[in-house]
Amino acid sequence: MPRINDKPLLTFAIAALNQERFISEAVEAAFAQTYSPLEIILSDDHSEDRTFEIMKEMAAAYRGPHKIILNQNPARRCIGGHINRIIEISSGELIVGAAGDDVSLPKRAHVTYEAWEKSGRRATSIYSNFTQIDESGSPIQQRYKTVPNVHEELVEQKTTSWQYVRTLQPVVFGCAHSFSRELFRSFGSLPESLIHEDNVLGFRSVLAGEIHYINQPLVKYRLHGNNIYLSGNRRGVDLQTLQRQEERLGSYFRNKENMYGALLLDLDKPIATRLLSAQDLEKTRAETIRMQKCFSSMGRFLESGFVSRCRIFLQVRRSGLVPTEIRGLAKRLVPRPLFLRIRLALAYVAALRRPDMLLLTPGL
Repeated sequence: MPRINDKPLLTFAIAALNQERFISEAVEAAFAQTYSPLEIILSDDHSEDRTFEIMKEMAAAYRGPHKIILNQNPARRCIGGHINRIIEISSGELIVGAAGDDVSLPKRAHVTYEAWEKSGRRATSIYSNFTQIDESGSPIQQRYKTVPNVHEELVEQKTTSWQYVRTLQPVVFGCAHSFSRELFRSFGSLPESLIHEDNVLGFRSVLAGEIHYINQPLVKYRLHGNNIYLSGNRRGVDLQTLQRQEERLGSYFRNKENMYGALLLDLDKPIATRLLSAQDLEKTRAETIRMQKCFSSMGRFLESGFVSRCRIFLQVRRSGLVPTEIRGLAKRLVPRPLFLRIRLALAYVAALRRPDMLLLTPGL
């Protein structure tokens, strides 16, 4: 067995924003990590609640072996900017990322380190399976699947750069993602306004490293109203709730458009020309531009009138998007007020079938 000092320093980074209800569980999970040497970064993106105060109190009371680094951004930086800040203040070669509302198992950093070593340290993105919990921390039925039909404990996931751009698979789930500092040495910082950082870091790993999947749950991923677009089990569905969900869908399309813009920036960096043949580089760039235009069109679709929606729908339909996305747009060809009332009626019928989930609210 190697001595602790022979092992590299790892960074366990909690990035939090307005998560005072859950942050203490996330921090306790970080303190309980069995890997050493480990630095723990407790970073808050200018929360409006007591998230950072709770972090400070817990850091002051900590008496364990890990080094603790506190950070609060003086202004909101979004996910891309927040990760850039964590990279600036951290020293570990491998960054184990965690959200302020999730709970990592004590062995997560250690198992991730072992997977990294088994890859010969070539893995630049490592993510694991995870369980899903509700707001109270109770296990719930899985809504998101990781890698189906995998029996090995550690799996390298291979793809081409242009296939990744088209499918965003393998899906590197951000809640259970660890990544190498080398991705930032090679490609530089992330765009400050980036939301889908896991897609961009996954793409960088396809280009310059390897993606490895750990086939065991190392994270409890919390599903609640602030991190999912629509939960079929949520109580009190009304027109305002459905309207907010449509607004979130529009934000999702715009964020995906920005994410593909970030991929184009990485393709323009010198390292991409060294790693890809001229043919693969051109094919990947063309596919990235196509997907960016698709999501741009879908964003405009939601903001347009009926005639423009029909025109945009035909354009997007010819673009080759998967059928589920096409069906989603097709449903929204009708005027939004009518579409929302149809959804409300369907939600009401579903609730009648499950009376325990029905909660009448004003205007229902």
